[in-house]
Amino acid sequence: MWKLMIADDEPRIRYGLRKVLSWEEMGIEVVAEAENGQEALEIAETVRPDLMFMDINMPFVSGLEVIERLRDMLPDCVVIVISGHDEFAYAQRAVRLNVFDYVLKPVQKEELQVIVQKALQTLQKEQLEQKYNHWMNQKFEVSSAELREQFLRNWVAGNLDDRQLQEELQFFGMRFPEQIGLLLIKPLLKVKVTPAHKIWDPQLLEFAVKNILMELLAPVPSSAAFGNGKGHLCVVTPIGRAADWHAFLQDFERTLSFYLGVQVLTAYTVAGCIAEIPERYTELVMDLNASVSLTPIVLMTKKYLETFYYKEDLSLTEVAEQMNVNANYLSKLLKKETGQTFVDAVTQIRIQKATQLLNDPMSKMYEVAEQVGYQSQHYFSHIFKKVTGLSPLEYRKRGERYDR
Repeated sequence: MWKLMIADDEPRIRYGLRKVLSWEEMGIEVVAEAENGQEALEIAETVRPDLMFMDINMPFVSGLEVIERLRDMLPDCVVIVISGHDEFAYAQRAVRLNVFDYVLKPVQKEELQVIVQKALQTLQKEQLEQKYNHWMNQKFEVSSAELREQFLRNWVAGNLDDRQLQEELQFFGMRFPEQIGLLLIKPLLKVKVTPAHKIWDPQLLEFAVKNILMELLAPVPSSAAFGNGKGHLCVVTPIGRAADWHAFLQDFERTLSFYLGVQVLTAYTVAGCIAEIPERYTELVMDLNASVSLTPIVLMTKKYLETFYYKEDLSLTEVAEQMNVNANYLSKLLKKETGQTFVDAVTQIRIQKATQLLNDPMSKMYEVAEQVGYQSQHYFSHIFKKVTGLSPLEYRKRGERYDR
């Protein structure tokens, strides 16, 4: 039903207009009346009529002033002036205000019916145009999102030259600082965190994880999450600091566990410029693909170590208890599938995290040591050099990266 509002200071005129035509048969409902201009504005803002009969001479605020203020408030409302004044000045101003028609009192039923029918045709036409524009905007948004995802897939795959990359980034309004964070995610269908878990369809799970990612990344400009078409979700973002990544991943995995009841494999890195992204992406894919071949117990063990690597007293016994297996069994399984002892696995993760923290020039060496589970800065430096061939200070000065 179209909504009609009648604004006139004479009660008999309002009553006559309400009764003059069979409004319901025309698909119209008289939703409100107003007896002065101020009341007309207040009621119109509330009921938002599609069609309005407006007298010109009304108390407090004139009908023409009401119409002028309605242009901003209700730009699509069709206004028909019904006035007792047959003066050119009134009609001229009404035309300038883009009123639909100007009817003189006393109103003739046949004349009003013709005008209202034309007004309804206008409303229906505008409604169709709005629906079409809304549909087109939706199509454009979908197409734009698909184009952006295609661009991002081409970028990480190294299929764009420098000119194409710069043009596409500019087109999609994506601007990055010197450091660009890159995250790769693999949802794990076989590893659940709740006993009564939901059985997920892989595509539906990817869609759900992507939505959570987009919501968490919404406050970070230029961030994007997309599928690589190979079962991974990828994120590019201006997040560069290791501490920020740690906080983001904790929030992300906590949210996944709470809402979806699933675990994911994650691997992230920070590139120094947009040109480095394809190389770093390839490394992350290799890392995740190597992890996927592991059994669920080993996967969960690695996840546990990646979460609690900062604990100085992190032990094989503690992890085995969390996995509900014997410590000796877990040690042998870890060695069989990864080629590493438990201590090697913990050390590798700690050194990886340390190299990320060392990229922040503001972090102090003893702080880095403590954050990766070493109370002694000297012992941390010894282990770091043993693994990477460089002392932490040498690593920071040379700006090298520890490859897993």
